[in-house]
Amino acid sequence: MKCKLCLRKVDLLKKSHIIPDFMHKEIFDEKHRMIKFTTQTPNSETSVPSSEYESNVLCKKCDNEVIGNLETYVSRVLFGGRVRVATKNYIKPDGLEFTQVSGLDYKKFKLFLLSLLWRASISSRSFFGNVNLGPYEDEIREMILKGDPFMSGDFPCIITSYRKHNLPKEIVAEPKKIRLNTNIGYNFLIGGFMYIFKIIKNDKTKWILEAAVNKNGEVKIIHTPKKQAADLLAGYFGVRFEDHPDYKD
Repeated sequence: MKCKLCLRKVDLLKKSHIIPDFMHKEIFDEKHRMIKFTTQTPNSETSVPSSEYESNVLCKKCDNEVIGNLETYVSRVLFGGRVRVATKNYIKPDGLEFTQVSGLDYKKFKLFLLSLLWRASISSRSFFGNVNLGPYEDEIREMILKGDPFMSGDFPCIITSYRKHNLPKEIVAEPKKIRLNTNIGYNFLIGGFMYIFKIIKNDKTKWILEAAVNKNGEVKIIHTPKKQAADLLAGYFGVRFEDHPDYKD
């Protein structure tokens, strides 16, 4: 069988994570089992040994070195390690709050984001059934394999967060296909963060270019207002989080 990244006929791994564990480590119990539920059955929970993974899609080199190095870098950015970045919080005149992160390795950070999108697209698991990159799948594959993130307007990703609010963060939801003006996009809701991918090349939308990671090593993480975040979660899971005892305005 061929590795889906390098396309070589080699032995493939039995377990390659589509979403890496570090992105949702808060979801695991003391036995490193993941509490999983879907938007179709939000009141039904099951314990599974680990997060979503796929068999026979990647070889050891591509999984451990190409994608693994990207995961290691981003995990250190988010949770500490031998990577130093600067953060500063801002509030715009219109009330929009965001955190600007500086000092990032643009190539590693963006390629990690694209690897998340690409892995969801190549997966045969029903959890990722909404993600289909079509002809862009092979182009993004080559970007990851060659280590070329292109420009910031090529397949940009906007990151939002509601982690500052008293709302459930222990959630990984099925990615959703969305429409962004005339373009297709995908939402990934993982551990209190929303990753919004726009499937377009050379995007010139001003606010997207200002927020997405750029070649200066900067990215803006937008803080979603509480009411908007509660409505977002309600749209996913069909519940009113305003009625939860921990919810406070």
